[in-house]
Amino acid sequence: MEPITGIVLCGGEAKRLSGEEKPLKPLLGRPLIERLCLRLRPQVAELMIVANRAQADYARYADRVVDDGAHRGRGPLAGIAAGLAVARHAWVLCVTGDAPLIPENLAQALTEARQRERAEVAIVDDGAGRQPLFCLLPRKLLPDLRAYLDAGGTAPREWLSRHRLALADYRHWPRWAWSANTPEEWAAAEAELGKRESAA
Repeated sequence: MEPITGIVLCGGEAKRLSGEEKPLKPLLGRPLIERLCLRLRPQVAELMIVANRAQADYARYADRVVDDGAHRGRGPLAGIAAGLAVARHAWVLCVTGDAPLIPENLAQALTEARQRERAEVAIVDDGAGRQPLFCLLPRKLLPDLRAYLDAGGTAPREWLSRHRLALADYRHWPRWAWSANTPEEWAAAEAELGKRESAA
């Protein structure tokens, strides 16, 4: 595969978890962001975190940390734009910072889906729907994304629909693994990860 820049989106306000910085919250004794980066780093040539808060805390887990920049407050697409603007490689793999268990073959699966469908962007399909913030896209889409944001757009699904899409099938992957937004989802992630680690 071509070298890829990995971007972890940590710019959310964590409103459903009482404003806590979710990626830094301990999950089975280790910060969630640490667990995520350990699984992502072998898949990418550069690892970047996009965060608007606690940047010093995030810096230990990535090659560099940036904030949402000029489009701050416009949702996760602002973070993707900020990452694309400074990524060192032509292809960028985006994931969210509240994912308890990303697949170890995510970059490969998205690359293969994109190549198979001759698409511009590849995203995850979890079996129940698309996960637009788990995507592989080229840096060359940055001008289009900036134009979309400048025009008032904020919806990842809407922006992605402007481009040729390929889907990577992850219906076999646990749905809680993509995001832990509520205390109940967090508890489910801890319970399932505990079982996996005990069995390892």
